[in-house]
Formats: sequence, C-alpha cells, structure tokens
Amino acid sequence: MTTRGTQPWRDEVLAWIAAVTGHHPTGEVTQRHRAWSTVLRVPTSAGPLWLKEPAPGMSAEVGLHALLALVAPDAVATPIAVDPDRHRLLLPDTGPSVRDDGVEPSAALTAALPRYADLQRRVAAHRDEMAALGVTDATPPALPARYDEALATIGGHPARDLVRRWSQELEGTAPDTVDHQDLHVGNVLRDGRFADWGDAVLAHPFASLLVALGSLRRTLRVSETDPAITRPRDAYLEVFGDSRELRTLAETACRAGVVARALTWQRGAAGDPRFAGTPREVLDRVGDPDWLAGT
Repeated sequence: MTTRGTQPWRDEVLAWIAAVTGHHPTGEVTQRHRAWSTVLRVPTSAGPLWLKEPAPGMSAEVGLHALLALVAPDAVATPIAVDPDRHRLLLPDTGPSVRDDGVEPSAALTAALPRYADLQRRVAAHRDEMAALGVTDATPPALPARYDEALATIGGHPARDLVRRWSQELEGTAPDTVDHQDLHVGNVLRDGRFADWGDAVLAHPFASLLVALGSLRRTLRVSETDPAITRPRDAYLEVFGDSRELRTLAETACRAGVVARALTWQRGAAGDPRFAGTPREVLDRVGDPDWLAGT
C-alpha cells in the first residue's frame, strides 16, 4: 500500500474514484493531510466529491459511517463508495457547517444536540455491530480496562479507584451507544446532519457532552454554569428524561469520557510531534475539577 498523502497514493485514489463513479477531476484537486486522516476534495462534472482515508488507528470510521448511514440516513451523509480494506470513504459534498454559516454556536448546539441524541438512541441497538467494526469500547464496563490501557501507553498518575467508581455509577443507566467525540459546530452541517466520525467510540451516551460543551465553553469563554452552556446541555438531556435528574449523571459520564478522549488522541495523532504531549495532558484531567474547560 502506498503511503497515505503522497503523490503515488493520490494518483491511485483518483483512479479508484474514476473507477467507482465514472467521474474524473474537472479542476484542481485539493488535499488536507493530517496524522489522523487525509482528505481530498475532487471537483467533477457531477459536483465535488470528498475522499477520506483515516490513519490505521482511526480506520473504524469507514465502516461506522456506512453503518450510521444505513440506520439513520437523515443524520449522516450516505457514502458514494466505501472500501474497508483500504480504509477509504467517498462522500458527496455536504455543504457548509453551521459554523461556516456564522450561526451563534450555543443556539446551533441547542438545536443540534436533541437530533444527535435521537441518533444515539437509534443506533444503540447496533452496539455489537459497531464493536465488530473496530469502534473502541469505552462503555462503562470497559472503562477500567481503557484506563489501564491509557496509563500503559500514555503514562500518568493512577486514579483507578476513581475510574472504577465512575464505571459502577454509570453502568446500566442508559443504553451504551456511539459517542462522536468531536461534536462541535464545525461538524454540525447546515442540513442537520453530522460529519467527521473519526474519533467515535462506544460509550455512555452522555459522554458526548464532554467535547460538545467543552468546545462551546472555550469558544464563548464562559463558565460551565452559563446559560449558553446549560441550555444545550438540558436540550440534549431532555431527550432521555428529566434534565434536572440527569445532570449529575451527565457530569460523571463526561468526567469518565476523558479516558477515551486521551486514547483517541493517542491513536490519531501519535505521528504528529505537535500533539506529542496532548494525550498525557488530556489524561491528566481525570479528576480535574475544571474537566469541561479544555478537552
């Protein structure tokens, strides 16, 4: 297999796109190469196509995206072609995100998170299929094992008792399902769908609020008690029940979600020296009282 992002790789990818679609580039092909994935935008007579090839550690995204498109076609773009063996996903142009449109981010997430919660509820029945695709298991029963994995590969100060307690408190409180793990306004599309599932894991559903609310808090520079944060949080939780009763559980799920987030950074950015210290920085937030601010 040619090295992802190189010219031979690019030539082979364009030939593959032509073979599966019958379309050739009609203009400049642009490329974005990162440690965790390489993305091509290919203009064609049928409109722009987007090719994504995740790094090996993130390759479960290909099968996961295809499965989500079958289960919830209103929530993710339907792939034009999928090649699991080559970790390759070809998607239609999905248009701008709500961030591109300049939508106020708190309002955007307040509208988007209930739709995302509905997606989580629908795909929960497919948990075993997602696991078989290689999606990392960070569900409450698996949390102690994931934490030990994180300590072994990343390092840090052990907090096993704390993680075991979270595992016990969360287990059985909601159906385990997909956690996007990078749910910010840049991944919420104008048409209501959700993009970029490369970081996704299996987890307690409420763990998704870790990045969703953390990114929002960093953008707005407000505290976790600001209405700009609590409104989207409660809009999400109300899909599952009384938001007032679920807030403590959501906080626990987000604290526990730091473990999976650290491992995701380790898998996805291990080859990029700019992020060499990020997995450790994230894992060190286990037990941090300001856990929502910087993930």
